[in-house]
Amino acid sequence: MEILKSIQEVVWFILLISLGVGALEGYFYYHFQYYDRKWFFPAALAVMPALALAVFGQLLGGYTFQLWVYFLLAEAAIAAAFRYLVQGRHTVPYLLLAPAFVGLALLLVYPFVFEIYLSFHDLKLTTIMMWKNTGRLPFVGIDQYIKVFTTSPLSEVSFWALLGRTLLWTFTNVFFHVAGGFALALLLNNNIRWKGVYRTLLVIPWAMPQVVAVLAMRGEFHSQNGFVNIVLTKLTEAMPFLTQLGIGPVQWLSDYPLVTCTLINIWLGIPFMMVVILGGLQSISSSYYDAADIDGASYLQKLRFITVPLIRPVMMPAVTLGTVWTFNNINVIYLVTGQSGGTEQADILVSALYKAAFTYNRYSYSAAFAIVVFALLFFISVTYLHGFDAAKEDR
Repeated sequence: MEILKSIQEVVWFILLISLGVGALEGYFYYHFQYYDRKWFFPAALAVMPALALAVFGQLLGGYTFQLWVYFLLAEAAIAAAFRYLVQGRHTVPYLLLAPAFVGLALLLVYPFVFEIYLSFHDLKLTTIMMWKNTGRLPFVGIDQYIKVFTTSPLSEVSFWALLGRTLLWTFTNVFFHVAGGFALALLLNNNIRWKGVYRTLLVIPWAMPQVVAVLAMRGEFHSQNGFVNIVLTKLTEAMPFLTQLGIGPVQWLSDYPLVTCTLINIWLGIPFMMVVILGGLQSISSSYYDAADIDGASYLQKLRFITVPLIRPVMMPAVTLGTVWTFNNINVIYLVTGQSGGTEQADILVSALYKAAFTYNRYSYSAAFAIVVFALLFFISVTYLHGFDAAKEDR
């Protein structure tokens, strides 16, 4: 019975999405097809706001005159854009893109705009009932942004310490991702037996669900039965002088949580870089290397003057993605340390942001914090893209 109920819910969801897409396509088709008719504006302003109010009125607080005015103004702007700007051009491409565009707007644009709104107001446990009852919040201007830089999102670590730790975390991970991926790609780019098998085995950490991979590796760093400490114990038994160098089993998860997270994330990220770089290496024509062999170039010279310059345009987008993913990677931090409000030794900016919002309930502060993190990532991405454009011009 439960299975039938679940199937029924899925079917209703599919029908609802289909009806929504159909209504959206009909809406845009009307604007594309009849934009030049005399009755286009009167019909659009009379029918479209009323339909929008009927559909969204209950969700947005009931059938109110204020909502109708908003829908009327929005429809007037859209109809004017179709009459004077679009004028029926590129109908099919726009109709195909419309559902995806509206879906992204609902899933990304609206939350982002609402987050900006929260960052200039004061939403927390003491004001949440005011917001629920009146729909209004105290306006505080840029006070939340000032607090981001002057107060700690956590109880022990300041924003600037978290920023430094995050930059170190990002640089260390991306460096070893690129170095390890590049080394493995160079090995797999040779004519060796079982190359497909090796490539499949090496890509498993990245291909499997991250939760499974992280939790599996977390067990390997267990203080007593973990593989890492077992290996260290065997090494110190075989070579006692290692103990004099400070090498031996340690409490990884409690004493070195950030180091543990870094090692696990490096293991997870190398396969992605390996696949990307290997694809770039295989796109380089062998004629470059044949000419270098004729000129008597060594392996390191071919690597420096042929491989690295030609692989750089392929690596730059991958490094940009890897930097953004690593900077925002709360999954590894959260799953390895197993905490929502525990140790702060492994926290980076995004994990501190999560705690500020859902442990300490500082919602507006967290919204401003998120905007600051977004600005940092935007700056990093633009910097990488400028480097990518320069690499393409040099190629």
